[in-house]
Amino acid sequence: AVSGSASAAGWTLPVVDLSCAEESSARVLRQACIEFGFFYVKNHGVDAELIADVFEEARSFFSLPDQEKEKSAVKDGNKGYRRFGTEMLDVVKQKRSGTKEIYHVGRERSPEEILATANLPLRGPNIWPDEKVLPQFKPTLQKYLSSMSNVGARLSRLVAIAVGLEPTYFEQFFTDGMSIVRLLHYDRTLSDPEKGIYACGEHSDFGMLTLLKTDDVPGLQIEWSDGSWVNVPAMDSAFIVNIGDMLQRWTNDLFRSTKHRVLNTSGHERYSVPFFYESNFDTTVECLPTCCTSENRARYSPVVSGHWLLSKYGKT
Repeated sequence: AVSGSASAAGWTLPVVDLSCAEESSARVLRQACIEFGFFYVKNHGVDAELIADVFEEARSFFSLPDQEKEKSAVKDGNKGYRRFGTEMLDVVKQKRSGTKEIYHVGRERSPEEILATANLPLRGPNIWPDEKVLPQFKPTLQKYLSSMSNVGARLSRLVAIAVGLEPTYFEQFFTDGMSIVRLLHYDRTLSDPEKGIYACGEHSDFGMLTLLKTDDVPGLQIEWSDGSWVNVPAMDSAFIVNIGDMLQRWTNDLFRSTKHRVLNTSGHERYSVPFFYESNFDTTVECLPTCCTSENRARYSPVVSGHWLLSKYGKT
């Protein structure tokens, strides 16, 4: 079997099938990342029941009274709850913050790790809801982050193969990664781009890879090469994957970090769960050896992954 594609409204988004041989999947991934920066991934091994449980926990948390949710509010780091009206991803076109509330969960660190990295950014502890209120929230999200990290690692092997590197090339950069599960709840506010009202403003993702699962309410759009916007429908049993700015830098613009946005055109609430597969804080992101030559020189200066993310987060 070989990976295929999925069609929607006259255009085609590729499908990477992780049950296929890595070489064939890497070819599909390479073409997808060059042309679109987006693709679906199926046969990823994440249990459907676990995905359903994550959405159930998200709905349960976001339905709590505001006073209860604020007990889990972000403090010094990037973990925990952010209420409606606290994030603006497109400061040019948006006239108000995105119509969503957010919860971030990262890898659970041991007390020893937390103590050793107490003064380091993006490595603070998770902030969890009261276990008496949501007893399954923490174990469900921990299990999901672990499962998604495994998928991210498998995709990173395909990325390496796709650019002519050894499959294990990226492993060295993900020994203490900054990966995040992001729970999102969009309210019923209708989007109106002409008035600068977006569920989520136009942006490209900042990091390596994003793996997205959404409910059945549409909203995600990607920017086409001609500047138009096209809908990306959810696919049963698959994740929507896109590459981020750091992977575009790593590949010297061979792969595209495509702008995308979310519009509420239905007047319904919407839930989605992106997973951001991110490298170690101190990873130097510079042109991969197979992506630059004497004729195609590196287009970007090296950056440190964690500092790059911090600079981007500070603008939202």
